[in-house]
Amino acid sequence: MELIIRFGSRSLTRFDFKLRFAAVLLEVLLLLLWFEAATAKFRDHDDLQWEGQERGSTENIASHSCIHDQIVEQRRRPGLKVYSVTPQVYEHSGISNHVHHNGRSLLGIPELLGHPKDAKQPIRIFLNYDAVGHSQDRDCRKVGDIVKVGALVSMLGEPPLSSPPGTPSSCNPHGEPPIYGDCWYNCTLDDISGEDKRRRLRKALGQTADWFKRALAVEPVRGNLRLSGYSACGQDGGVQLPREYVEDGVADADLVLLVTTRPTTGNTLAWAVACERDQWGRAIAGHVNVAPRHLTAEAKTLLSATLIHEVMHVLGFDPHAFAHFRDERKRRRSQVTVQTMDEKLGRMVTRVVLPRVIMHSQHHYGAFSENFTGLELEDGGGRGTSGSHWEKRLLMNEIMTGSVDTRSVVSKMTLALLEDSGWYQANYSMADRLDWGRNQGTDFVTSPCNLWKGAYHCNTTNFSGCTYNREAEGYCPIVSYSGDLPQWAQYFPQANKGGQSSLADYCAYFVAYSDGSCTDINSARAPDRMLGEVRGSNSRCMASSLVRMGFVRGSVTQGNGCYQHRCVNNSLEVAVDGIWKVCPKSGGPVQFPGFNGELICPAYHELCSTASVSVSGQCANSCNFNGHCVNGKCHCFLGFHGHDCSKRSCPSNCNGHGKCLANGVCECDNGHAGIDCSTAVCNEQCSLHGGVCDNGICEFRCSDYAGYTCQNSSTLLSSLSVCKDVLQRELSGQHCAPSGQVYYSMAIAMQLPSDWLAGFRSKNVITTGITDCGYAIRHVSHII
Repeated sequence: MELIIRFGSRSLTRFDFKLRFAAVLLEVLLLLLWFEAATAKFRDHDDLQWEGQERGSTENIASHSCIHDQIVEQRRRPGLKVYSVTPQVYEHSGISNHVHHNGRSLLGIPELLGHPKDAKQPIRIFLNYDAVGHSQDRDCRKVGDIVKVGALVSMLGEPPLSSPPGTPSSCNPHGEPPIYGDCWYNCTLDDISGEDKRRRLRKALGQTADWFKRALAVEPVRGNLRLSGYSACGQDGGVQLPREYVEDGVADADLVLLVTTRPTTGNTLAWAVACERDQWGRAIAGHVNVAPRHLTAEAKTLLSATLIHEVMHVLGFDPHAFAHFRDERKRRRSQVTVQTMDEKLGRMVTRVVLPRVIMHSQHHYGAFSENFTGLELEDGGGRGTSGSHWEKRLLMNEIMTGSVDTRSVVSKMTLALLEDSGWYQANYSMADRLDWGRNQGTDFVTSPCNLWKGAYHCNTTNFSGCTYNREAEGYCPIVSYSGDLPQWAQYFPQANKGGQSSLADYCAYFVAYSDGSCTDINSARAPDRMLGEVRGSNSRCMASSLVRMGFVRGSVTQGNGCYQHRCVNNSLEVAVDGIWKVCPKSGGPVQFPGFNGELICPAYHELCSTASVSVSGQCANSCNFNGHCVNGKCHCFLGFHGHDCSKRSCPSNCNGHGKCLANGVCECDNGHAGIDCSTAVCNEQCSLHGGVCDNGICEFRCSDYAGYTCQNSSTLLSSLSVCKDVLQRELSGQHCAPSGQVYYSMAIAMQLPSDWLAGFRSKNVITTGITDCGYAIRHVSHII
């Protein structure tokens, strides 16, 4: 849908906005005689910019557009391998001495954050830079080189270069029919990863590994991390694993990231995918690509946020990974997301229903009603942002929404999703404060945004106001599109009018003027002394009609301004001309000597309270974050009890498969696992045969092993025909669990790609596969 920009492409200043408003009034009085002249003058003077002006921004902030969902969609196609399963040996132990190989580095923290020896330990991320600049057909080495870029990487940015003579034709994954493959890209100087850019890359990724080591703990791999190397790891040609990784493994590592610097187009700075998983489904290898043209000093902060975002996808914020999430019993979760028709919103929505995600969402929004059932995933924006990100309407500048900028923050909800995978223990002190939606209640999450209140919603009658966090004065950007918006997004009488962001469901909310910051004196305009304004770190935007006696405020009697505030003795105080006054606790007007009009104070909790605001339905002690709070009653997680979930006990006395320790934790016998020792552990042959263990049953799922073509399906046992592509249907799809007797019939039905066979001519292998789902399953093991 084409955007019609009526006033150009640059950001409005507050002064410009007032000129526009005044001009409109004048035009009405003059019967619109000067309309064309005024419009032409305004276009020459300033323009509107719709991107990078969200979340109270005081400058034009560049952003990263993630394409992960598009990668997921491409990897679902028959004929593509999603990832390999390589079993690991796990045993609680200390961290051994680091081993460094040429061209690689292990970035980590020497201390274990106080974790006991028998607990999960900080995740060790091993970074491999061997492939940086060394792919002849995909890395830019000199200006004018013609290199391959993936179809979706190209089509999500600028159009691909016309195919050079003798090369494949251009690709279009969005055409009819879709044409997948490689497009061709003409290298520029910015696309070459010189030594300076490589240093920036190593530093940025080192800081990313450091951040995750502080944020996540994992059950450490005993000995070396083992990788299969059966095929290239990753996307767009991937990266071939070094021989020593396959033969010897990787020392002191829980996750290996293979790094490349291949060009991308548009404003996609990087992308990342997982390529190998362990027997529990956790990612143990992934491919991270960073575009060289974004490895600049100016993009340092944005790159840091982008890398955290993309590595989150590798670790588990990914629909493929959802199918492997484990509960406290170490069994596959029956539900990670639920898709329903939401009558209030007027469309289908997909919500994450994981226990800790719901719990932390409840406390963030103050949503303790039974009507809050889960946190929405993105459904808008298309082309890479749907399904693998939080809904921007609800989380705005959270780092796992579909676009990332320098103001992005990591919320407890994102860390909770990774912890709910069953693979990680989250350190919630690493979460940032997310202001958007805080304490707005259940209705904020479940209602259309045109019903929101305060600074979270604006319309044609209130052109100017304060941004939601009161850090800037803002305007209300309402955009006219070339066609009608979806029915559910038609918030205005004109069906083609709405907010500036499709990711945010076209909601209209106040966006900061480019010079409207109350806190940043460097980028803001000078304060208006006639209104008593002061700008600085302690200033916030407030509604005001103040004007010095003897002066007239202008055409707008009630406006906004930046005023100093402080929190003293459980009270909010504001200052005008150095005179401090106490505000009403719930907010309201105050007056100052020497000024006509009044300043409207915000409520105390908006600017002063760091603790949770008292919200209807809240539970005692927040259920100690060991359970859900619904209408004032705690519903404790497994292993916890009491009115506030403060007590711990061994569920079902460890089911006879373990010992209950004095602290209420089960110590399971060999052969059983989980919080209550109720889950049987499979023989290691399950993983060696390419299976994934679930409560003693060796499972095979089509979504786990896409990429091999089944033949002669009639030779397979009927018990295997129930396998479905669970990613296209639902996460709770049926499993295939073949016994040892069916391996031979599966081998007959399997046809391996010729390039795979060529790589293993020297090895004895058994291959198995299952059909009836468009995908197939492989099993590879050495015959001993």
